[in-house]
Amino acid sequence: MNSPHPRIQYGAVTVLLALNLALKLNWCGANELAGDEPFTVYWAQRPLADLFGMLRTENNPPLYFLLMHYWSMLVPLEAAWLRVPSAVFSALTVWPLFLLGKRMGGNAAGFTAALLFTFSQHSFQFAHETRAYSLLVLACTWAVWQLVRMADSPRHPSLRPASIIWLVAANTLATWVHYFGWLMVGLELVMAFAVASLRPARAKMLAAAAITVVLNIPLLGILSARAGASLGHGTWLPAPTWEEPYNMILRWSNAPVVAVIFLCVIAWAYAARRSRALGMAALWCAVPLVSMFLVSFVFPIYLDRYLLFASIGFYLLLAQASFGCILPRLPVWTIPAGCVIAMAATFAPWRANSLHPSRVAAQVGAWSTKGTAVIIQPDWYGLTYAWALSPQYFVGAAPVDIALKEHGIFPVTGTAMPKMDSSCTNVVHVDAWAALSDPENAVLRELRARYQQTDSAEADKKVLVRRFQAR
Repeated sequence: MNSPHPRIQYGAVTVLLALNLALKLNWCGANELAGDEPFTVYWAQRPLADLFGMLRTENNPPLYFLLMHYWSMLVPLEAAWLRVPSAVFSALTVWPLFLLGKRMGGNAAGFTAALLFTFSQHSFQFAHETRAYSLLVLACTWAVWQLVRMADSPRHPSLRPASIIWLVAANTLATWVHYFGWLMVGLELVMAFAVASLRPARAKMLAAAAITVVLNIPLLGILSARAGASLGHGTWLPAPTWEEPYNMILRWSNAPVVAVIFLCVIAWAYAARRSRALGMAALWCAVPLVSMFLVSFVFPIYLDRYLLFASIGFYLLLAQASFGCILPRLPVWTIPAGCVIAMAATFAPWRANSLHPSRVAAQVGAWSTKGTAVIIQPDWYGLTYAWALSPQYFVGAAPVDIALKEHGIFPVTGTAMPKMDSSCTNVVHVDAWAALSDPENAVLRELRARYQQTDSAEADKKVLVRRFQAR
């Protein structure tokens, strides 16, 4: 371990934070609010009683919703402003990430790991979502840093009093932000027992995990109920294919060629028998990557957002491995610099995604006449559609489904046709993966039985809009 250099350390952290903030606070509005974002924003606008009522049957803990509830009181109800907290949390992650890299391989390794994360297109994507994932990654990275400090505390008496407190705080933050934070708590226990340098912290890690459980008592009943429901009814995800672990690494690496280069660098470090120092980072990356993959053949959970916390282990592993790859007559930083350049060259922060709910709203508007009914499947897409029509749907006193029905818009739950005005002669059907909640296409079949389909268009990615008229 290198000797501490406070000026280098603080200077590096300052540069990394400034770079991340400059990148992540820009382009916050490059994409429309889509996916699960409208769900977060809508419930953040509701009264706290309604919010907590929803959370009793929801797969997310309350902390991020509460944060967005109060943040949205301070800023305009616009996508760019609503994404600022996620961007800031992602930027702050470079601080504990740099410290971890420095602890395991010196200042240069810490700087390399932080730059790999900074230029990650995948991490940048979640830095611009009004969802909890960037805060979860910050909490998990902070937690591992506190675990490392706790293991160091016998050699540094000044760390002893606060070491377990900060670890409990980080783990509690992670588990109150997302239930997958428990995966990180479990992974920390694995690290504490499997990594030699962390073994002095085993007893404290067990105590910290126990205290974290106690601090989560208010959520454990909900967690148990939601896990039971998911296990009983399955998830919406399919079982993964065998190439999915590579695809996950590809996402973390920005491009296929870069992913292959990175895997070769890691293999080179292991082949050169310089893998002893890679243990903690390798566990952080590989255990979730492999275990969640295997579990997903029975209970599918293999989704990039759920594995985002493991990407930090990958960047640490790559940073350390790159310094273990020595080329004759070339500086030791040649390979690390090449890895960072490869990430930077394939990084495009200005790149927008392919989700445009406003085009769906525009298509429906073009096909609507007075008295037209709009049927939306599945019902959760109603929030996305409402936001695309007008964010003011989110701030009214009435719940959004009631406000939409007043305008002839019917988000459909399950397979039952909505009760429409008998004088309705035109219907527009918005199919945003209707098969998820209506696998037999019961609503579409009834529409085709009662009306004549006159047109259809893919208005957005995987969103089909159909127009029907009375026969």
